[in-house]
Amino acid sequence: MRSERITAILFCAFLLCFALLFFLFPQSSFSLSEKRALQTKPSVSVSSVLSGRFGKEVDDWYADQFPFREMFVGLKGAAEILEGKGENNGILLGRAGQLARVRFDMMKEKGIVPDADRLNKEHLRAIAEGVNRAAANARVPTVFLFTGRSIDVAASSFGYPSVDPSALLREMFVADVVSPNISAVLRERYEAGEAVVYRTDHHWTTLGAYYGYCEAMRSFGMEREIIPISAFTPVTVTERFRGTFGAAGGMKWVKPDKIDVWTFPDDGDYTVFADGKPAGGFYTFPPEGDPIGYELFLDGTHDVVTVEKTGEKRPRMVIFKDSFANSLAPFLARHFDLVLLNLSSARKDYTDLTATAEAYNADCVLVVYTVSNLLTSDTAARFR
Repeated sequence: MRSERITAILFCAFLLCFALLFFLFPQSSFSLSEKRALQTKPSVSVSSVLSGRFGKEVDDWYADQFPFREMFVGLKGAAEILEGKGENNGILLGRAGQLARVRFDMMKEKGIVPDADRLNKEHLRAIAEGVNRAAANARVPTVFLFTGRSIDVAASSFGYPSVDPSALLREMFVADVVSPNISAVLRERYEAGEAVVYRTDHHWTTLGAYYGYCEAMRSFGMEREIIPISAFTPVTVTERFRGTFGAAGGMKWVKPDKIDVWTFPDDGDYTVFADGKPAGGFYTFPPEGDPIGYELFLDGTHDVVTVEKTGEKRPRMVIFKDSFANSLAPFLARHFDLVLLNLSSARKDYTDLTATAEAYNADCVLVVYTVSNLLTSDTAARFR
């Protein structure tokens, strides 16, 4: 009985201690390691209480502001791996610390199926129909560059069976569709030991983007104009990058990535505008002391980004894109003036590729969209 009392007292003391720490510790509105906003103290109102929203926000508040939360997140990640699950929060751990997400929110006719790992053939057909339609309507040379997921490119690092959706899509494209098999190219490079995708993030590295540039140039019949790797000077700007997979997986022991930018002698000759405001060049660095992430490239996500070379009249390429195009743009800008349009924009729909390309007086069109976005949205299915 005495030991049971001691146990109960210690347990209550533990709870009381953490309850006090909860209110004494400073609270944060954003988690740098998880790259997401945290729930702060919710405001109470009659409507929020009656709707149940207040109760949920209180639960989230306690979970997000719990004392030593970062430490416990790391411990959970370690525990999941030690149990032999091989993943945490949907993030797989592969060889040499390679991380990848295999599940996704699959689009279906009746809504979204969360956490799916099987492909919906009907949705793939709808994507292919959209791409085929856009290719048939195109009035200027158009290339579709569908970048592969990490689980497809780095498949050799995982024991998880994976079917590359871009390969299935290519079988459904008509002959008019020009779509290089960039997943296969990057997979071959990855298996040869080249760092073409980040270990802790879903994007390709600058090296991976360079290979994407080469495939795009070949597809436009400009192989002879490809600038060789040796002409660029790689500069490492950080070795502490933890991307979206690192944030979600909570595997603190996985070594962070480095981010390289490749400089070129004429880098200062370009003007870059993001949503009408000067962006200061291809790369936008955060305030000193803040972590450097993938948003370094072209200042992150914007609806419209333009890149022009001072004093030269050049052909214009319109790029319909997601964030993968941001690290690709500095390579293509050596040959074209660029207009980059965000296909995920909440303010404007750019899925009418033909009309939009004409509005921007495009000489050629490049669509850069990752397979993950193809699977989880109906954007490509609406192409025309």
